[in-house]
Amino acid sequence: MRKGSVIALVFGIILLVAGLALTTGGAWLSAPHSAVYHYGHGGFQYSMRYMVASPSSGTALTSFGHLAFDSGLVLMVVFAILQVANHKDEKKIAEKEKKADFESMKKAKAEAVDAEIHEETEKGEE
Repeated sequence: MRKGSVIALVFGIILLVAGLALTTGGAWLSAPHSAVYHYGHGGFQYSMRYMVASPSSGTALTSFGHLAFDSGLVLMVVFAILQVANHKDEKKIAEKEKKADFESMKKAKAEAVDAEIHEETEKGEE
């Protein structure tokens, strides 16, 4: 894998996880919460329980979480594109190496045949 592919993958995963965490936190902040208060001194005590609803407190956090999650998905697509492009380049490089090896083998074979001919002529001259 190329360095750019790995970086895109790591940032994509981080953004996906951060997006999920921020969206969950924003939804939790926007949900109604219950509050309990106890009052009393001596023999007189009472408690009060009520629901606190603040629907807009987590909206910004939720929106930012959606943005981070979508950015993570886009980076995953970029990673996939880089990987596909990388495989095409690797195939071209492998083909070039194979051709170079084949040419090298042909050249070595030709030199080996030439060397055998020289050895036989040298033996024949003696």
